[in-house]
Amino acid sequence: MAMGYSIQLEGGVKARGTRLNVSPKHAMEVCNAIRGMKVARAEAFLTNVIDGKEFVEFKRFNKQIPHRTGGKPGRWPKKASDRILKIVKNAVNNAEQKGMDAEKLKIVHAAAHKGPVYQRRASKGRMKTSNIETVHVEIIVREA
Repeated sequence: MAMGYSIQLEGGVKARGTRLNVSPKHAMEVCNAIRGMKVARAEAFLTNVIDGKEFVEFKRFNKQIPHRTGGKPGRWPKKASDRILKIVKNAVNNAEQKGMDAEKLKIVHAAAHKGPVYQRRASKGRMKTSNIETVHVEIIVREA
């Protein structure tokens, strides 16, 4: 089955990551945080999250998450931020190939959707299984 984007925008450049081994909840919150940002700010934000300098505000999946400085619940989803940063850089490279100015790019669409769930067995021959959740991430940038 062919995969399509959840939104169709004219004049935008697309990038996608499929079946990423990342928590769907963390990926959704990171995408919500970077949506609408300029690309340079989004890259700086994601690298700061990976380094632990800025946190991602959790708006939807925030049960029992402590409040950070500023009075908002948040965490530092490093794995999701790393994967999404690679997709953002891919979108910027795609835009440069099309002749767009990298400094004027803005993220107009960032979404994470649940992918297939894989099962794996526990080590040492145990019968217990664990689920590996995957995510499809799509990012669209446009000159602002």
